[in-house]
Amino acid sequence: MSSLCEPLVGKSLQSLQKMYYSWFFRFGGGVTVATESEWRFIADGHILVTSSDHGHQFGLPSPVDAVAQVITRAGSHVVRAASISEITGDLHIDFEADLQLQLLQMSSGYESWRLSAPGLSVICGGGGRLA
Repeated sequence: MSSLCEPLVGKSLQSLQKMYYSWFFRFGGGVTVATESEWRFIADGHILVTSSDHGHQFGLPSPVDAVAQVITRAGSHVVRAASISEITGDLHIDFEADLQLQLLQMSSGYESWRLSAPGLSVICGGGGRLA
């Protein structure tokens, strides 16, 4: 686990909000991860939902509500580990019950995700570089 991710460990996901092109994952203790990039949520050994799925109907009775799916599955579990890929800068957040949130860096130029905690701010820049 990267020490930069340490503030996430032991926290639960309290809310997830989509505002325009941004997603805000709010954890306990004032820890927030924000992104305008792609993310995916893995449960039961497969991709349960992604940011790209949100609002699409896919022939279902109603459009996919990614917020509800993530909160329903992850909300009662705490983060047991978190890491940042040295190659891509992807942020992996592992919850109890084998749930995982992956925030993906999809650009060589644009910022991807931002982790904010009391006394800490981490930005994943273009190409996966951290600031």
